[in-house]
Amino acid sequence: MSKELPYFKSFPEQWLSGDINFESFELQGAFTCAKHHYWANNCIFTYDKMLLRLKNNKDILDELIKKDYIVLNNDKVHIKFLDEQYKESQELHKKRVKNGSKGGSATAKLKQGYSNTEALRKEKIKKDNTPYLSTKGLNEYLSTKK
Repeated sequence: MSKELPYFKSFPEQWLSGDINFESFELQGAFTCAKHHYWANNCIFTYDKMLLRLKNNKDILDELIKKDYIVLNNDKVHIKFLDEQYKESQELHKKRVKNGSKGGSATAKLKQGYSNTEALRKEKIKKDNTPYLSTKGLNEYLSTKK
């Protein structure tokens, strides 16, 4: 995720007014570490992998799960607000790809149309080898006027 979207939304007001702010600094720090690892791995993490990232502190991880900061589902851990952000970013990415493709197709068609028009114009232009006011033609014209 770090290449496509290297950051996640974090609002100080939500952090300060949320339940996590009333936990121990140890639990807050573990949750901060957990959410950064979770985001950096495209919001796909197993319990064992998260346990490793939290220095094998099973008590801390289990407390985060017990207090619903982290959700455990079939050995996969989830952090709800990050899952929502990840889903939003994926939907936005798909929408941008689709719109970019439309714009690219339109531009390509426009360029193709321009190339065809230019080629047709070149074919229709006839080369006229008649010299329009050459000296010879001018002299002939003037000699008939005398």
